[in-house]
Amino acid sequence: MTLQTKKMHELYEECKRIGISETSDVIEEAQSAEEAEFFAKAFDIILQQKQKNVVAEKRF
Repeated sequence: MTLQTKKMHELYEECKRIGISETSDVIEEAQSAEEAEFFAKAFDIILQQKQKNVVAEKRF
């Protein structure tokens, strides 16, 4: 695994750990509009994955 791939994996894992209630704080503290948009999209993807798991496990 390259160093860049390892860093991307760590970023993914960190995004998964951030709670829903914390996402707005992270987005608000972004250093630019582009960074805020990136964070918002990343959190949307993580939320979609969690929703798929809930539906698959029929926990709704």
